[in-house]
Amino acid sequence: MKTPLQPVNPATLEPLEIAEQATDAEIGEAVSEATRAMRTGWPRDHRLRAQSLNAWADLLSDHSSELADDLVRETGKPIGEARKEVAGAIDSLRFNAGLARLPLGRAAGLPDGSEAHLVREPVGPTVFITPWNWPVLLLLRDLAPAFAAGVTALVKPAPQTTHITRRVIALGHRAGVPPEVLHVLPGDAEVGAELVAHPDTRAVAITGSTEAGQAVMRAAAATMTRPLLELGGKASMLVLADADLEAAVEAAARAAVITSGQMCMACTRILVHARHAKDAEELLRERLAALTPGDPRDESTDLGPLISEAAVNKVLNAVDRAREDGRVLVGGQQAHPDGLPGHFLTPALVSELDPRSPVVQEDLFGPLLSLEVFDSDEDAIELANATSFGLAAAVWTRDLTRGFAVARELQSGTVWLNGYNHSYAEMPSGGVRMSGMGRTRGVEGVEQFTELKHVHFPVGL
Repeated sequence: MKTPLQPVNPATLEPLEIAEQATDAEIGEAVSEATRAMRTGWPRDHRLRAQSLNAWADLLSDHSSELADDLVRETGKPIGEARKEVAGAIDSLRFNAGLARLPLGRAAGLPDGSEAHLVREPVGPTVFITPWNWPVLLLLRDLAPAFAAGVTALVKPAPQTTHITRRVIALGHRAGVPPEVLHVLPGDAEVGAELVAHPDTRAVAITGSTEAGQAVMRAAAATMTRPLLELGGKASMLVLADADLEAAVEAAARAAVITSGQMCMACTRILVHARHAKDAEELLRERLAALTPGDPRDESTDLGPLISEAAVNKVLNAVDRAREDGRVLVGGQQAHPDGLPGHFLTPALVSELDPRSPVVQEDLFGPLLSLEVFDSDEDAIELANATSFGLAAAVWTRDLTRGFAVARELQSGTVWLNGYNHSYAEMPSGGVRMSGMGRTRGVEGVEQFTELKHVHFPVGL
C-alpha cells in the first residue's frame, strides 16, 4: 500500500487535506479508459471540445474566488497573484476553445501529379505532471491546447496541490469533459513514472525542475513516449547602458519575488552596465528592502512563504555562500510576519560573485537576486548565456534595434524587451538547453499534442 501524502499550509504549517496516492490498479484502469476514449467521438467532435472548454472557463469564473483562496492556502502565494493565476487559466481555456475548431494540416500537389495530405491527428493518451507553484494555470496552459487537439488526459498533480487540482478537474467534468477523457491520479514521482512508462500512454507534459524532467525522459525512453518539458530556469535581465534604470530595477525586483522566487521564469540575475553599477545597487537595495513578506491572505502582501523548510534552507545556504564569496547587500533572513510560523524569507540581493559561483549557476527557486556588472553588450550576452539554462530573459534599452540584436543572441526560449513576465495564450513558450524542449501555448501548443501523418494518393484513378 502506498503511503498517504500530507501537505501543509506553508504560511501557517497547518495540515491540509491528505493526498491519497493512486494505486497500481487505479493507474491501470485510468490508462485503459483513456485509451478506449480515443476511439470515441471525443477526438473527432471539434464542437464538443470547444463547447466543453468554454463551459469550463465559465465555471472557473463562477468559482474564481474560492479557487483563489485554495491557491493561497495550498501554495502560500499572495491573494492577488492567486487571482491572476485563475484569470490566466480561464484565458487559456477560452483561447484554445477557438483553436479546437481550427482545421490542422495541409494539402499539396506533387510533381508527378499525385496529391499529398498532411494530417494532424491527436497523439493519444497524454500524461500531465503539474507543479505546486502555479497548479491551475500550468495545468490548463498545457491541457487546454491538448484538448483542442483531441487527446485524452491523465493528470498527476504535485501532492501539495492535489486538492485544488481535483476541484478544477471536477469543474471540467461538469463542463462536459467525459470522465473517461480526463483523470486525476495523485501521488509522488513514482506514480508519474508509472504513468509515463505505461505502454499505452503516448505523450507526457511536465512542468518542473530539470532533475524531474530528466527523470521523466528516462521513464519515457522505454516506450518512446513523446516529452514536452518546461523545466528550471536562471532568468537574466540585461540592463544596457542607455536603458531606463529605475524602470528596469522596479521590474527586476518585482519579478524576483513572484511566488517568492519559486517560479521558473522568476528574475534571478540582473546584469547592468558598469556606469550604472553603483546606482543600480542602491536602487535595488532600496526596492528589495521594501518588498517584505507577509500573510498571503492580506491584499498588501508582496510575497508569501516558501513552500517548505528544505526550500528555505537551500536559499539560506546560497546566501551564506554569497557572503563568503561576494557580498550580501540586503535580505536573505528568516521572518515570521504577523506571528505566522511558516517558511518566510526576506528577498536577498547579492553581488560581486564569480559567474561560475553555484549561486549564479544553480536554480535556487527562492527570492534571491544576483547583481552582475558588464562593460559592453557583448559582455552582457556572454554573461547571460553562461549558465546551462535557457527559459527566459529580458533586455532593457531605449534603442529597440539594439535590443532586438541582443535578444537574437540570447540562448532563451522567451526574451522580453523593456518588460518582464508577459505571457499570452496566443504565443508559444518553452525552454532550450537544460530548461526543456517543446512548446506550449499558441497554435504550436496544439500541434505539440498531434502526430503528423502523410497520406498520399494518385489523381484520376
